[in-house]
This record gives sequence, structure tokens and C-alpha cells, in this order.
Amino acid sequence: MKLGNKGFSLIELIIVIAVLGIGAAIATLNFNQWVRKANIEKQAKELLTDLNDARLQSVYTKKRHSVVFQPNSYVFKEYSSLNEDTEDGGRVITSKNVANQMTTLSGGSLADSIIEFDIRGFTSDWNTVRINPAYSGAAYDCIVVSNARTNLGKIEKSGSSDVCNQK
Repeated sequence: MKLGNKGFSLIELIIVIAVLGIGAAIATLNFNQWVRKANIEKQAKELLTDLNDARLQSVYTKKRHSVVFQPNSYVFKEYSSLNEDTEDGGRVITSKNVANQMTTLSGGSLADSIIEFDIRGFTSDWNTVRINPAYSGAAYDCIVVSNARTNLGKIEKSGSSDVCNQK
């Protein structure tokens, strides 16, 4: 009676385990990158919603509203009169901490930057807020605040400077 070689050898088993380990390592790296992109996009969309809400509350309540930025948070304020000081006055409505640091388009500090909406919902505080890390591959990583609109965008290189391409 002849005995055949049935089953796997130890070397074949080790090779299969090594290939699976390499595949798992690559998948983990891609998963972490995907989670980082998703968090940046989530923060951008939440900030857009919050800015639009502050703009709309200005119109609905006929009171000035502002958003005061810090690198890792922002505060919403409501003002009781048109003459109330923007920096020192106002009633804090709410504040929000964020996971990813925010900067200006050029990468400068956003600390104590204020975007104020008048009673018609307009602002003269045009600004672009960048959500870091830069060039993460996220579909949205910046927000452009203009006179009557607030738009999501993506940071891209344009020569030696960065541009927020609005989507």
C-alpha cells in the first residue's frame, strides 16, 4: 500500500500566514487613512452647517450673531444690540470643540478670528477656514465664507500658494 502526501506542509502554512499578515497590514493602513479623511470631511460639513445656522439665526431673530474661532474650537455668540462690542460683548450661545486643528488658508493661526453676521445674514468678514492636516485627500477640507454664501471646498496647490476650490 502506497502512502500519499496529503495536507499542507509547515512551509506552505507559514507562507500563507505571511501573505495574510501583509494583506492585513496594508488594509489597516488604508483604513486609518480612510478614517482620517472621513473625520476631516465630517468636521468640514459640521462647521458649514454651524456657520449657516448662525447666519440664519441672525435673519430669524433680527440680532447679530458671530462665530469666534480658536485653533481647536469655536464659540457662537448673539448680540442684543447693533452697538454691542463684538469682541467683549455678546451672549455665548454654545461652543464646540473639534478634533482637527483649523487654520487660515495660508496656514496661519485662526485664534480669535471672528465672523460676524448682521441682522440680514450678511458678513463683511470674508475668510477661508482650512481643516488640517493639509492635503489629506479628503473631498472637503476648507470652507469659504463670503458676503452671502458659505461653501465647502478642497485645498489644492496653485503655484507657490494654496487655493480652496469651492465645490
